[in-house]
Amino acid sequence: MELGISRDQLTTISMNVILHAGNARDLNMSALDMLAKSDKDYDEIKRKMDSARKEINQAHKLQTDMIQLEANDKEVPFSVLFIHAQDTLMTITSEVMMTEKIVTILKNLEE
Repeated sequence: MELGISRDQLTTISMNVILHAGNARDLNMSALDMLAKSDKDYDEIKRKMDSARKEINQAHKLQTDMIQLEANDKEVPFSVLFIHAQDTLMTITSEVMMTEKIVTILKNLEE
């Protein structure tokens, strides 16, 4: 199996996955804080959620690139940091999905 990526490159990618996922979490939490207010600004909440989704997509692309390397028979070194990055991404993706559903539910209840 041919080396597909160095450990240093994988560390950088892992940190970028964590960074983008963390940005998504911050945006998501801000949107949730806005949802907790009595006077909700759904346009601003949508902007935050759209930005959170973009951050998730960036992190997901980095993860997918690593999976594709391995699927193409390129060696990707084992990394606990990359596993942590994937776990962080998966958790925050779930949080964003739940917040998107909560927004829909609250909007429907208010109509």
